[in-house]
Amino acid sequence: MQQPSEEDIHQRLKESTLFLAEYASTLMAAGAQTSRVQLNTVRMARSMGFHVNLLIFQRTLSITLHDNDRNHSYTYIKKTPHIPINFKANMKLSQLSWNAYDERLPLGEMWARLRSIIGERRESPWLVLLLASVANACFCRLFDGNLTSMAIVFAATLVGFFLRQQLTRRGVNQLAVFTLCAFVSTMIGATDYLFFHGGTEDMSIGTSMLYLVPGVPLINGVMDIVDHHVLNGVTRLTNAMLLIICIAIGLSGTVILLDIDPTTFTAVHRPDIITATIADGLFAAAAAIGFAIISNPPRRALLICALLACVGHGVRYFLMHNSGIMLDQVTASTIAGFAIGLLAVPFAMRIHCPAECFAFPSLLPMVPGMFAYKAVRDLINIVRLPDDYTVEYVARFFHNGSLTLLVMFGMVVGCIIPIFIFHRQSFSVTRRGRE
Repeated sequence: MQQPSEEDIHQRLKESTLFLAEYASTLMAAGAQTSRVQLNTVRMARSMGFHVNLLIFQRTLSITLHDNDRNHSYTYIKKTPHIPINFKANMKLSQLSWNAYDERLPLGEMWARLRSIIGERRESPWLVLLLASVANACFCRLFDGNLTSMAIVFAATLVGFFLRQQLTRRGVNQLAVFTLCAFVSTMIGATDYLFFHGGTEDMSIGTSMLYLVPGVPLINGVMDIVDHHVLNGVTRLTNAMLLIICIAIGLSGTVILLDIDPTTFTAVHRPDIITATIADGLFAAAAAIGFAIISNPPRRALLICALLACVGHGVRYFLMHNSGIMLDQVTASTIAGFAIGLLAVPFAMRIHCPAECFAFPSLLPMVPGMFAYKAVRDLINIVRLPDDYTVEYVARFFHNGSLTLLVMFGMVVGCIIPIFIFHRQSFSVTRRGRE
């Protein structure tokens, strides 16, 4: 049998490397955590009969492919494309890696399937706009906003999210988009202070821009750090913090321009803990569906998102407000995250979809947006108020900022513990027909 020439081997290595680079960069851009990108790409390289070395960064990746004898190699550096987070693509790309491994698909077939996945249409932007607005209104209710605040937040999100869609479509810089949308949404939220005086004015402005909080990058960043991909995790968290700073700048513009004093926070007490827990869970479920659809998950995952968010948020509320327990928010959020992760694994195996496609959106209603808002508010007051108040607001800023970080870290770690415990099952759920 004639052995392939060095030129043939080199050409095959080159073609395979270009495909794997396109595959891995697309999966990274779609919102997959780094470990999934690495495992899937290695699996596809093995299906081709090659060894692969990957160096993955947030914006670029370097891939080197070797033949079995390590006599030939090809290296390629690929820039990660700018595409919105897409959990459906995450699922289908993971399925493609298993199909390639089990069926030994030819390279041409893999290219065809990859292009088909990339070219799939997302959910209707009008449906996403409507559900995101409903979700943020429900988010307002989770923080005890009344019906007036919910209506104002719905309108603020509708306008702000529509503006975000249009500016993003036109290629405007993401930092500028977040700053402008936060300003517009909080200006509408501030109408409760100026005109309506509905009783929970602080919730109207405080939750009007929370639809912008980059929950998935924050969660992925923490997960990457825990999973020993520290550089990518820090990069994702840094990018998310830049977006949060832009949100803060937009909010600051509204507060300074309208001379609003958002320092008084509504305290609503609901004595019936069971009824309040059920209501909290139901509003969290509605919020999860709206926030999830922004990331374009498979439709069959939406109801699971709602169920997990209902359970998780209900558990957290009960643990924090039951007079016999009264856990702090960090501990309660960690336990609630663990409950979501524990339920996510069997559901992932049931519908053959990566657990994070519905576990992460289920966590979004628990993202400590109000603590982040309070920290930003305190930072604004440090600058605006006389020196006599500086020490007080510096202490408040570090208190609220620390709580934001601890709650985020606790709920994400709690969620991913079951995923790591059942690591083999979690990373093989998209492999159909085999264990």
